[in-house]
Amino acid sequence: MGNSISQMRTSSSSSRKSININRQQIPGDVILDILSRLPAKSVVRCRCVSRTWYSFTHDPFFASLHHARSLTRDNGSALLLSYPDPSSSSTSFSFFERKQGFRNLQISNVDQQCTRLSEIIRGILCIHDRRSHRVDICNITTQETITLPRSTNIPIRSGAGVDFDIVYEPRYSFGFNSSTRDYKVLNICSISRYKLQVNPNNGLSTREVSQRTVEFEIFTIGCDRGAGSWRKIDPGYPYDQELHGLSSESVCADGAIHWRHRVFDQEILLAFDLKQEKFQIIQVPKEALEFHLMKQVKGCLVLMGHVISGYNRNKIALWILEDRHNQIWMKENVVFPSHSPCLWPVGSFKTGLILLAQHGYADPAAWAAYYCDLETKNLCMIQVPELKSVKLPCGEAGKPSDVVLTEHTENLLSLTSNVYSSIQEEKVKQFAGFFF
Repeated sequence: MGNSISQMRTSSSSSRKSININRQQIPGDVILDILSRLPAKSVVRCRCVSRTWYSFTHDPFFASLHHARSLTRDNGSALLLSYPDPSSSSTSFSFFERKQGFRNLQISNVDQQCTRLSEIIRGILCIHDRRSHRVDICNITTQETITLPRSTNIPIRSGAGVDFDIVYEPRYSFGFNSSTRDYKVLNICSISRYKLQVNPNNGLSTREVSQRTVEFEIFTIGCDRGAGSWRKIDPGYPYDQELHGLSSESVCADGAIHWRHRVFDQEILLAFDLKQEKFQIIQVPKEALEFHLMKQVKGCLVLMGHVISGYNRNKIALWILEDRHNQIWMKENVVFPSHSPCLWPVGSFKTGLILLAQHGYADPAAWAAYYCDLETKNLCMIQVPELKSVKLPCGEAGKPSDVVLTEHTENLLSLTSNVYSSIQEEKVKQFAGFFF
């Protein structure tokens, strides 16, 4: 009996040595290359294999490589639908995958009441609670959420008896710079100071603005690792302390955050370069002054709007900002068949646009999704049967109000990991090849 147990232990020990030897014979780069080709769910399971694999798959370099390969891998991307829910004053999220259909997305540890959402950038979402001024960053793939430190521009009020003669109005915008691989949150905070004015005729008092200032600060995700701090910056804002006319919605494209801005009855684009951390004024072509819909397509900022001819809305004009630094615009027209329903651009997908159309005004839930390839100008319906069961709020002329339907690609980036080193950057280029 003792000899039998001894033989089993010897056999087991030799097996473990053999496995360890085989593992050592597999280069780390090969393991990394294999894991980066797997779906996100499989990668998460593989993290339990060993500490080495766990470390591999949490590295920012691996997350970037996996995201790049997910862009071309089957089922590496899904459609992400977000829309306001009037019943709860919150925003609902749903995924659509070809095999699983729609599934609701719950963002943990985030109060979706009274929140403002940024655009979704590479699967990362910025959420601002307007009541508490809390800012959360959420990775949609991993469901990891971090809360950023409170802005230094917004003091914590102690409650009763506090002087409310100072009003803080922060605006948070989210962006990604592909050249530095950085995600950044920009806070443009308008600070208004009021003074009490007493009317000598009737003794009534009113508050009037005595001073208005604008402060700028920025937070870098990864570099500050969620436990860092905001940095005050001087980005060279071109309009002194005036924020009136600056759109609350922003779009990140070509390494910059863009806003529509109306100043002195002049419509312009204001761009914030995420690498230089400076503002730039971009002149809008006269024909595009009335186009208030902005999207990012193929890395470029696009202004778009319907060209109305009689009762027909089957033509969309696109103004593409091909060169932001030299302000070079290119115009394209997309004409749909005359029998097409009125199509509203609500998102982007690889080389084209995702559009929604309402089929039958009697049924507010009868929506259909289409994809328009901007290279071939072909229009095809996206088979999303469950979309008809999602109640979408309608705005002016049947437009889907605040609805976003866009492509979502898996991203395993850890929001608390370190920033890229120059060595990691070289590895990304070697592995990703033409993906970047």
